[in-house]
Amino acid sequence: MAEENRGVNGEPAKGTEALSPKVPSRMGGRKLIALVAIASLLIGVPLGYLVTQGTDDQNPDGDVAVVISGFGESVNLTVSDLSDMESYEGSGYFMKSTGTVVGPLNYTGIPVSDLVDLVYDGDNYSLNTVAWDGYEMTYNSGQVENGTFPTYNLDGELLGPENLTMVLAFEEDGERLDYDNLRIVVVDDEETLITDGHFWAKMVKELIITPYVDDWTIELEGVTTMDMDRQTFESLATCYYHTTYYNYTDDDGDHYYEGIPLWVLLSAVDGGDAPGGHYMFNDALAEAGYTVNVTASDGYSTTFDASQAARNDSIIVAYKLDGEALAENDWPLRIVGDDLASSQKIKNIVRIAIEGYVEAPAWELTLAGLTTETFDEWEFVALFNCDEGLHVTYYNYTEDSVEHSYAGIPLWVLIGLVDGADSSHWLFNDSLAALGYGVKVTGSDGYNQTISVGDVQYNDSLILALTFDGEYLTGEDYPLTLTGEDLPGSMNIKGVARVDLVDLPE
Repeated sequence: MAEENRGVNGEPAKGTEALSPKVPSRMGGRKLIALVAIASLLIGVPLGYLVTQGTDDQNPDGDVAVVISGFGESVNLTVSDLSDMESYEGSGYFMKSTGTVVGPLNYTGIPVSDLVDLVYDGDNYSLNTVAWDGYEMTYNSGQVENGTFPTYNLDGELLGPENLTMVLAFEEDGERLDYDNLRIVVVDDEETLITDGHFWAKMVKELIITPYVDDWTIELEGVTTMDMDRQTFESLATCYYHTTYYNYTDDDGDHYYEGIPLWVLLSAVDGGDAPGGHYMFNDALAEAGYTVNVTASDGYSTTFDASQAARNDSIIVAYKLDGEALAENDWPLRIVGDDLASSQKIKNIVRIAIEGYVEAPAWELTLAGLTTETFDEWEFVALFNCDEGLHVTYYNYTEDSVEHSYAGIPLWVLIGLVDGADSSHWLFNDSLAALGYGVKVTGSDGYNQTISVGDVQYNDSLILALTFDGEYLTGEDYPLTLTGEDLPGSMNIKGVARVDLVDLPE
């Protein structure tokens, strides 16, 4: 390789341009008639479907909402076009990756199989959906034609596959969706069932019929286990925050791999997800040390140290090369990246396992208010490192001409987990705080102090510190210390083990 560079969380690095989805070559089974003829044969399909609609600021329904294409054919549809077609009404729930269930929701839309029929009459294909924000999801023809999706009960337990209906919805609970907010839903007109949220693609603007893509599953093992299917991987890989590219140049020109950093996959099973999920990496577990074992379909395996893999965007688990699925000798996944030994560039990956890890978190913090949560070391460290320090604040001071710094999480942010507002997004309950209560902070030795919520609310100078001068706390300060600027010495609680909301209004 003559030249290598990498781009993270955005476009490929300079020298390589992202490719638009390629239109496959013509294949047997496609319609061999012109689009106008298609319109004349499809009862109830207006000729206007086949003409790109101009934008009309006074009539948003006149904007092209979705493009259906494949094998050389293409149809542009507005929301008005969709509403004129024979629609389907059904309901369903979807389950987020965090286990949160949303619904039930009622939808009206067009079965996706009917939309495919506008440009393709085969039954062995894949369907790639593209959203306005670039998110992509690929479905197989069995899902489109037969609605074969796994379902769950309200406890998140897998029930097995059901034959549901995959719909491009233009109404949700009776309200018309904007032309740029159509979504794929998985619903039924009799039962209301739960399916995985990553199948419910939002802001859909393109449906692209492509040659059939085989499904696959990769085993992820660690503190927990997960069988990650192709759709889950792709939902991660097309997420802005996780998309990663590895670019290189050879004698054939410029190329790029597309995938997910290895550490992001590890975060799915390393026990570090705080409430809210979102693949929060367990830095504490990685710092304690473990080995990452990556295994191919033929049994060959390679390893990485935790220190090498942790938050390293240059070790990429790739699923595409130059915008296309990997070739058979690499499929479904392979590792690429800078400065890797040839033995580590493993192909045909079927399993990734965290081995030799510490079995349990070293400490816990109890948070008690309207609810009670046990927040352990792994979750706290994950929050500390979340979104490049989004939640972290610092207490800096100088002593004997030497600068020092505590770093931790503001006390008010942690209260947001148990004050009844929104534990999934750490929202602070202003209404409860306005009624007044106390925040009691207790150390491991039982010493405690109570602070008025009015002094805690949005006060970034009151922090539960995790580190001092960049190192985890030790001694009597371990694992957390309440500290901050202008905090009286009597209120510097060391070894914090518990935070209680006391004297709550009835």
